[in-house]
Amino acid sequence: MLWLATATLHAESPLHIIAPENGLVLSAGGALTVTVKAPPSAFLSVSIVGDGPFALSTGISAPPYEYSYPIPADLASGRYRLKAVGATASGETVCSDPIEVDIERADKPKKLQSEWQSVTLGEQEDTPLQVWGVFADGSKIDVTRSTRATYTSDRPTVAAVTSEGGVSGVAAGKARITVKYDDKVVVVPVVVTPNPASAAKEARR
Repeated sequence: MLWLATATLHAESPLHIIAPENGLVLSAGGALTVTVKAPPSAFLSVSIVGDGPFALSTGISAPPYEYSYPIPADLASGRYRLKAVGATASGETVCSDPIEVDIERADKPKKLQSEWQSVTLGEQEDTPLQVWGVFADGSKIDVTRSTRATYTSDRPTVAAVTSEGGVSGVAAGKARITVKYDDKVVVVPVVVTPNPASAAKEARR
């Protein structure tokens, strides 16, 4: 994957993303313009590498280094990371510090839906939830990683949950994961089954 494979110079980078600001919240269905500052003639080309629709841009060989992206209206909500990548005449790859943009719906959902009515997993196993927001225009958007979504477990010693909906089986038992997005709530029951080693150890007692 290019995001991981590009070599980064860890000294002060001459590449800087000057717009948008890190952490900017943008509306799905809108547009994003990225502006990069770089020394004149320092790079053969400068491009953007990132997540989702910002995966890879066409390199630009001279300033102004500006890149425009339409944001799909049905894009999954959440944070997307991107950075500028410059190629020098000597073959080096120079990366800017990454920034994140937060893509969210401007309106509130009419309801939340979980992809699964319940989840069963073993001890020490992990599984992601998938949560959808159904909006007034009829669209169904993945809001699992939205910064407006929160996750809580009523029994974290049985099933723990991350801020992005990752569920981990901790110990055998039952728990309930509550997902809240604005004023809408959905509850997902979780059953954690004992792993064979634990069950065998318990049987020998």
